[in-house]
Amino acid sequence: MRRNFYEAFTLVEMLIVMGILIILMAIGITAGRFAINRANDVAHQNAADQLYQGLQAYYTDEREFPDQQLPSALITTLNKYMDEGVFKGGTETTFMYIVEPAHRQSLLVCVSLRGLATDNNSRDDGGYYCNGNGFGDDEMPLQITNKNFENDPTTPDADFTTLVAFYTANAATIASDWDGNAF
Repeated sequence: MRRNFYEAFTLVEMLIVMGILIILMAIGITAGRFAINRANDVAHQNAADQLYQGLQAYYTDEREFPDQQLPSALITTLNKYMDEGVFKGGTETTFMYIVEPAHRQSLLVCVSLRGLATDNNSRDDGGYYCNGNGFGDDEMPLQITNKNFENDPTTPDADFTTLVAFYTANAATIASDWDGNAF
């Protein structure tokens, strides 16, 4: 009796290997996308912190923060106060500059996470990061209490709702979109 030995994979074995590879690729792509989103969020937060540090240096010289203006103009004003004279804003996003108008002693610098603010108002994964000394200041035109807040559809964040409403009403005077290159 003669036995045949085949030295090849069967169709079932090939399908199993292909299925495993597809699952591993899906996991890898998801993890990579998460890492890219997180890196972009950190870049945006660092840019808002960089603006706030430049504003503090400006305050040291002038004893008040600059007038309410678009962040694109603000960066020009702060250029000599920021590290290396270059602003690194990250990928596409929206920066906001809100200053207490009467005495110009309190401010907030906010940035939209994961896209422009116009796209961030209703997205489930959107959020904002703010830095400054105007948290909880009654004289600030924008009343928020947290530095970092996201849109959670199940339990809406009051700070998120407040910032979106303020942005919608005042975008022309407080916000500049950043395309990832320069203003």
